[in-house]
Amino acid sequence: MADAVSLTFPDGSVRGYAAGTTGREVAESISKSLAKKAIAIALDGELRDLSDPVVTGRLEIVTREDARALELIRHDTAHVMAEAVQELWPGTQVTIGPVIENGFYYDFAKNEPFTPDDLPKIEKRMKEIIQRNKPFTKEIWPRDKARQVFADKGEAYKVELVDAIAADQDLKIYYQGDWFDLCRGPHMASTGQIGNAFKLMRVAGAYWRGDSNNPMLTRIYGTAWRTQEELDQYLHILAEAEKRDHRRLGREMDLFHFQEEGPGVVFWHGKGWRVFQTLVAYMRRRLAGTYQEVNAPQVLDKSLWETSGHWGWYRDNMFKVTVAGDETDDERVFALKPMNCPGHIQIFKHGLKSYRELPIRLAEFGNVHRYEPSGALHGLMRVRLHAGRRACVLYRRANGGRVPAHQRPDPVGLSGLRVQGSRRQAVDPSGKACR
Repeated sequence: MADAVSLTFPDGSVRGYAAGTTGREVAESISKSLAKKAIAIALDGELRDLSDPVVTGRLEIVTREDARALELIRHDTAHVMAEAVQELWPGTQVTIGPVIENGFYYDFAKNEPFTPDDLPKIEKRMKEIIQRNKPFTKEIWPRDKARQVFADKGEAYKVELVDAIAADQDLKIYYQGDWFDLCRGPHMASTGQIGNAFKLMRVAGAYWRGDSNNPMLTRIYGTAWRTQEELDQYLHILAEAEKRDHRRLGREMDLFHFQEEGPGVVFWHGKGWRVFQTLVAYMRRRLAGTYQEVNAPQVLDKSLWETSGHWGWYRDNMFKVTVAGDETDDERVFALKPMNCPGHIQIFKHGLKSYRELPIRLAEFGNVHRYEPSGALHGLMRVRLHAGRRACVLYRRANGGRVPAHQRPDPVGLSGLRVQGSRRQAVDPSGKACR
């Protein structure tokens, strides 16, 4: 019978195989040692399970030495972690567990959140599961079966994921021994191919599907590598980075600190504020003669933010301000400014201006307040109050049309500065801002 599948290998050779031949059988036809080392195949560059039947195309046998193996190792380690958690804490719901940079995570729904003390127990059980060396096997389930099975297990989040999968996509279920999960794949041949070069790093809270209106889950982060040497090197890099963490240095050098009463805002100490002001002084020298330094109010009426569009598009990231007293005649709603530019437009609009004065360059060393979720806050890198070093350049729109980018005034004086950004605002001859 004529060969139904033609495979081209990395060395350029071409071989024919019968239809239905799996990736594992192809590896065995080349050499027994290669089949033993194989963890997956890549067909026309796409990673697939060893057990998948091959089709005509360019085939590569993937081993642990392949750079692409790292993603599979981390993916499989995440599945093993989920199995370990459910063995140790029956009734815990498994949600999603993707591969991320340098590792993986899995989100769990558990009555009592995990703590760092739980991680060594989970790691120990994971090593036991890996030692069992159970094969990864794939099944395709009908949608109704998948919904029913996960509903019977009390896996409400999995039922929701099943419903979210497009009707034209297969529902893949991967087993590792008796434990199984909904997954796109691919996976390696067995849990034993993962190895023990992994470590669970930390726990954190995470909203289901990243929506603060949904239940809070517990997320466990981990890292996994091909060899123990790679893992040790990564952990060493993290340890060295921890020594240089700006939050730690800020405390040790008496520069600044954070505390619970002011989430996302910085308490600058004397020495730290001196460094800050030195940077501001440098920037002022660079801007001198080119930009007018202005200062707009921190608190402005909601109506201004409605006019600027911020209230409609950015309200969820703004802080609303009202009078604290119970007895007051002022019931207006104000907001802390999240951006400087609307205030700059008010300054520009005050008084008569001639188009001959354009471009007008305004700069402000102003503070802006933006709401960031508590889980996103990170030292000085992600805050709720920061100094918005914003430049606003106002220029005349040519003949009522848009000014080509290459003809717009360049924010001279900002070259080489690390600022929050530069906003160019067009105005018509009457002096009104053109959005």
